Amino acid sequence: MDQKLVIGMDFGSDSVRAVLVDVKDGHEYVNAVCNYPRWMKGLYCDSSQDRYRQHARDYVEAMTEVLRQVIAACPDPRTIAAISVDTTASTPCLTDDKMVPLCLKPGYEEDPDAMFVLWKDHTGTKESAEIEALCAQSPVNYACHTGGDYSPENFWSKVLHLLRSSEKLRSDAYSVIELCDFIPAVLTGVSSLGQMRMSHCVAGAKWMWAEEWGGFPPEEFFRKLDPILLPVLRHLPSSNYYCSEAFGHLSAEWAAKLGLSTDVLVGVGNVDSHSGAVGAGVAEGRMVMNLGTSACYMGVVPREKIGGKDIPGVFGQVDGMILQGLDGIEVGLSSFGDAFAWLRRLLSWAAPDKADDILPALTAEAEKLPQREDAPLATDHFNGRRCPFSNGSLTASLQGLKLFTSAPELYYAIVEATCFATRAILDHLTQYGVPIDDLVACGGVSQKSPFVMQMMSDVCGRTIHVSATKNGGAMGAAIHAAVVAGCWPDVPSAQRAMCPPVLRTYTPDPSKAAIFDKRYQRYRAMVQFNENV
Repeated sequence: MDQKLVIGMDFGSDSVRAVLVDVKDGHEYVNAVCNYPRWMKGLYCDSSQDRYRQHARDYVEAMTEVLRQVIAACPDPRTIAAISVDTTASTPCLTDDKMVPLCLKPGYEEDPDAMFVLWKDHTGTKESAEIEALCAQSPVNYACHTGGDYSPENFWSKVLHLLRSSEKLRSDAYSVIELCDFIPAVLTGVSSLGQMRMSHCVAGAKWMWAEEWGGFPPEEFFRKLDPILLPVLRHLPSSNYYCSEAFGHLSAEWAAKLGLSTDVLVGVGNVDSHSGAVGAGVAEGRMVMNLGTSACYMGVVPREKIGGKDIPGVFGQVDGMILQGLDGIEVGLSSFGDAFAWLRRLLSWAAPDKADDILPALTAEAEKLPQREDAPLATDHFNGRRCPFSNGSLTASLQGLKLFTSAPELYYAIVEATCFATRAILDHLTQYGVPIDDLVACGGVSQKSPFVMQMMSDVCGRTIHVSATKNGGAMGAAIHAAVVAGCWPDVPSAQRAMCPPVLRTYTPDPSKAAIFDKRYQRYRAMVQFNENV
């Protein structure tokens, strides 16, 4: 085929990353990253209230910067055929009737409730409990595709909390937009609901949308929950699209700004964890572990192999949300890298300028520690539990501390806790018949921390392959862009050509299994105790 290049963009929790990729072989010409300027200043967030908000301007400004960087490095911008994106989810924002986020409207520029509610925002915990209770009472459990639970990280928990926060917001909010739909709309200049091509991936996984009950749950369900949801519900599109489909063409405004043609296609948006799975080669029997601020573990399985049933306790199980024709299964940890970052902040509170040195130093010392059955033990729920069985109010804990307990021992315990949580998830999926033959890890931690990855392999008793891609999400978006551009007929074909090779493989050390097994059982007992409390 003639040379064609595509751009994949991954909107993460702290930054946006873009890659310029050759559709023929997945060669990355360049990657660029830009932090969200307001977010990096800590604006609009309050961790004491589990409130994490991001301004729409952060996304647009950071996106402009990375696109200009990768296009400047492109050998011939005329070869760029398509752009696709993935974003954190559920990350919704209230909008006006032109789908403009309210934070871009006069009077709302500094209002956190008019901004995008980041995935890890748990201010809707009360609302999520109400939704779960109503789902359990309904003739159809509309939370069945989120494991029977409905997390505060999901769409309706957040939307209901926002609408309850202010009468003025309720009167000015016409609709709601997800971040993964907002970015393609910006790039294509779409400003009406009739032109929106909402993402199937996010609708099925986070919005309680399903073909089996005709789209969203019926209005009566939302009326019982809270009638203030009805106006917004009525202004949401009833249909959605796969991320291998086109959202539209690059608008004239953005084409001129970037020096590209309006022939460039823009793909339907995707969820970052789903995209990361595609970029690291997810397939039947191969689960991808996307290790970032949180941990998202993604698998695909033919529905008939699991008896045609929904698996309780998972975070998402939706037909076609990762690969068409297969049930996508999403599990993971609500805090992964965030848990290590917590310890770094704790230890550097008096000298924040030294914070960057702490984790490397902790790792170096933790690697020297002998394996001990009586070492300090931790649980990992610094931001609640994602699965198995979502619990946004669960908190982390430490046990077995002594006066001589060291900082490296605390770090060891927290790393171990994330590994135990991973093992619990794998055990749960195995119990319900999900085949997991291979584990492939991607994300920053997988490449930067052999200590974490080796312990993960030891604790889980499984071989783990690390993908060579530096950003599985952006690579997954590039793979979808290649399909959108017509360069490959489907996503699996594009994966075979474009997915990066394995960078490194970790195998479990059998000599450590006995102690890890005993400590794992203690970890499970600690989690149960915390839940009972």
